[in-house]
Amino acid sequence: MKKFIILLLSIISTSVFAQNYIDLGKFHYANTPVNQFDSATHGTRIQEYGLDLTLPIVMDSSKTIITGLYAESVSTQTAPANSNLTSVYSTMLKIGMNFKYGDKWEGTYIFLPKISSDFKQIGSSDIQYGAYALFKYKKRPNLNYKFGLYYNSELFGPFLVPILGFYYLNKSEKLEMNFNLPIAADINYKMKDWIRVGLNFSAFVRTYHLNEPYNNNPDNYLTKTTNEIFGYLQFHLTKSLILQTKVGYSIGRNYRVYDIKDRITWGMSAFKFGDDRDQLNTDFSDGMILRARLIYRYHL
Repeated sequence: MKKFIILLLSIISTSVFAQNYIDLGKFHYANTPVNQFDSATHGTRIQEYGLDLTLPIVMDSSKTIITGLYAESVSTQTAPANSNLTSVYSTMLKIGMNFKYGDKWEGTYIFLPKISSDFKQIGSSDIQYGAYALFKYKKRPNLNYKFGLYYNSELFGPFLVPILGFYYLNKSEKLEMNFNLPIAADINYKMKDWIRVGLNFSAFVRTYHLNEPYNNNPDNYLTKTTNEIFGYLQFHLTKSLILQTKVGYSIGRNYRVYDIKDRITWGMSAFKFGDDRDQLNTDFSDGMILRARLIYRYHL
């Protein structure tokens, strides 16, 4: 049984993740100092919780079923006149397949249905559908190139993100680079067996349905847009348990409220076409972010 499990995880590692490990679970907590509202003397904090679980199921050496769950909670004040915090949540399933096409190519196809709202009640506006396809070309055992496309039915309209990147691990296994631009990028270096130092970038666009009236507007949605740069220390507490402590800064961050009927034609990455929406709240400033992440990692 032990040899069988190792064989399955070896297939998962080489065909799905192109790394010598698999992260089965990740939990993070983030908080910020006070962020000042535009044209106001006070501000608000942002608090986040997130859980990301992945469970691959190997069918054979060329096919793997990918399942998982992502859940998050975000709380902040959306306007200086509104003293109450707005709390939104998202729960997303990951359902898909990975196919290995010979020794060099593989493709991953994931369906991403989710509920994204304040969870006051659940209706059709709370449900979104997403998907992505990602292809990898193995140049060398320690280097692969990636390209693909992400789609989601955001509440502002159809949203697409082309993905281009690579994964690289040097021969000493000290330097690791993982790029999936424009969504994410990570570079880290092993200082000791128990500690790594790193730098990463992540960009998010997400929407949440607000079931309660906002500023006398009966039906609305919140759009979260942020680009975050972090420096971090990664502590290997045990062989499988990892703690990351991160200090970062947001760029172009906004939490904007719109009428549910106020939409764009479509969006691609940072560009939005046909965007003449009327914002219902006030922006607040960019600022620092403090984040801690706990990872359960299986090494092969």
